[in-house]
Amino acid sequence: MSITSSTTPPATKTTPSRTRNTLSNLTPPAITFVVTIALWQAIITLFDIPPYLVPGPLDVVNALRESWRTILNATWMTFQASAYALLISVVLGVSVALILASSKRLYKALFPYTVVLQTTPVIAVAPIIVVWFGIGMSSITTVGVIISVFPIIANTTTGLLSTDPNLLQLFRLYNASRWQILTKLRLPYALPYFFAGARVAAGLAVIGAIVGEYVAGMGGKRGGLGFVIVESANRLRMGQVFAATLASAILGVLFLVAINTLSHVVLKHWHASAAKHEG
Repeated sequence: MSITSSTTPPATKTTPSRTRNTLSNLTPPAITFVVTIALWQAIITLFDIPPYLVPGPLDVVNALRESWRTILNATWMTFQASAYALLISVVLGVSVALILASSKRLYKALFPYTVVLQTTPVIAVAPIIVVWFGIGMSSITTVGVIISVFPIIANTTTGLLSTDPNLLQLFRLYNASRWQILTKLRLPYALPYFFAGARVAAGLAVIGAIVGEYVAGMGGKRGGLGFVIVESANRLRMGQVFAATLASAILGVLFLVAINTLSHVVLKHWHASAAKHEG
């Protein structure tokens, strides 16, 4: 008797399919980008708009070519402040969420103050931050934390409080301790909510760092992208302003990609939110 190898998995068919999916996902935004740049340059040329009002794409490219070292150094400083702010926001946000979710009374007593912290204008508290932490990286990071911590607190708290009551009852039925319920059930259940908040916080950390460089920056010294934007705008070097803004946008995208990658790695084997949707 001969046995055919009909059960051999078609391993070679997955690569073309993945390549096709990747291309189908990248093509629409690439086309949109090219069309936008072309229209932008066409409008600048057609209406003869001066570069000190609105620079064209070629002006931005020239600004990048002329001051790439300055923008690169500024991007690195803003990256450091944003990374510190995001890391502190994660630690602080998860800690506060655990406290809020541990008791309904604590939630009712403390959660409104987290909302107040989020809605307070940073400009109003910037002088206090500068007095407490001084001018420089500490103040910039603090501003970034104030802006980015709330989504993590709100989303993680929601996740911890949304644990399936049937699963909670099952754990209690088997005499699970509070620590076991927290680590084996409530924290895993809250992970998708946490990553949803972290995605928002990733972008806000970059915004917060740049705002911090505006309001509590380097005191006239060389600083991050916020300092470059302010200094360039004061000198009407709008090409450099747009170049620094582009660098900040790319930095935010990189943070978001990092969070999305981590979320996929952690959740892909057990949660539907990490599944790839097609169509």
